[in-house]
Amino acid sequence: MSELKTRDVRGTIHDDDESLSLMDHPDSTEEIPTLDIAPYLEGKPGGREAVAARLREISMTVGFFYLKGHGVPRSLLERVFAESKRFHSLPEAEKTKIPYFEVGGFKSGYSALEGDDYRRTNVNIIRGAKPNLLAKFSINREGGSGGLSMTAAERNAVINIWPDSLPGFKETLLDYHATIESLGRKFLPLWAVSLQLPPDYFERFFATPHLTMSLLYYPPQKEVGNRQYGIAPHTDNAMMTFLAQGGVPGLAVRMPSGRWRAVEVVPDTLLVNTGNVIVRWTNDEYLSTKHRVINTHDRDRYSIPCFFGPSADAVIEVVPTCQGPTRAPRYEPITYKDSRNWYYAPPDKAAVA
Repeated sequence: MSELKTRDVRGTIHDDDESLSLMDHPDSTEEIPTLDIAPYLEGKPGGREAVAARLREISMTVGFFYLKGHGVPRSLLERVFAESKRFHSLPEAEKTKIPYFEVGGFKSGYSALEGDDYRRTNVNIIRGAKPNLLAKFSINREGGSGGLSMTAAERNAVINIWPDSLPGFKETLLDYHATIESLGRKFLPLWAVSLQLPPDYFERFFATPHLTMSLLYYPPQKEVGNRQYGIAPHTDNAMMTFLAQGGVPGLAVRMPSGRWRAVEVVPDTLLVNTGNVIVRWTNDEYLSTKHRVINTHDRDRYSIPCFFGPSADAVIEVVPTCQGPTRAPRYEPITYKDSRNWYYAPPDKAAVA
């Protein structure tokens, strides 16, 4: 795997005061676009092609968009946010009974406030970031995400551990998880058509797709600066992320100008961004946009990201329409599992250009 392109796919490290100030104090007024997926989901004539064309435009320019017409019931979103608040309101001693553990390269369980491990990995795009000010509970796909090469033991492994004291919690989270997995699969023909590929091109990579869903909790942050974040600036490593935001904003996104934009909460939309996998597949044609969270409000912030990607054994290599005689692939083929192993590796074990 090319060291240079390994570093580039995650994002250049920024350490200077000006870059940090732009991240910490977003002032861009550039538009975060909206993608209305309803014409495609409703089967309207030309709907798939029109939505795919808009998806292509957004993915080449911003890499973040508000998703409208997604079909996720508002009642389900309300239920899952209510369960998130129930969980994070539990006594810490009860939550910490649930370990934060890894199965098949995907992590589940509870990570306590200031216990998040991003700062010890190759994820952040700044050096020396303080521990993230968030707590999270994560689940993964029941039955595993290893793909066609999974063994029986892997398929039957314990993927998620659930709290004992929250009746209905597991059922609500699995309902939402399945709904977002279905939505992610519906995007696969759109990605293919946007790249002038057969509509079913990506299906083979998603035999048992990866979908990590996290209930995130951010307490108010009293001070801005000094490399302290709710989540430090980074890019995502999946194919795409579906984010449900509660009523408290805090996310900021790096816009095409290089300045950062505070992200509003738009009712009845999900916020979606592309990740490093789509960058590899498209030979840098599509973006993986940097973003971070600081909760500067006097209220707790809750959000629910779902990271959607291919099966662990899927080989990610530049698609045929993004390479040619005058456009060589910039990335060597790599399995999704190996790409994640690199991405989350401690800095002293990761390739640095």
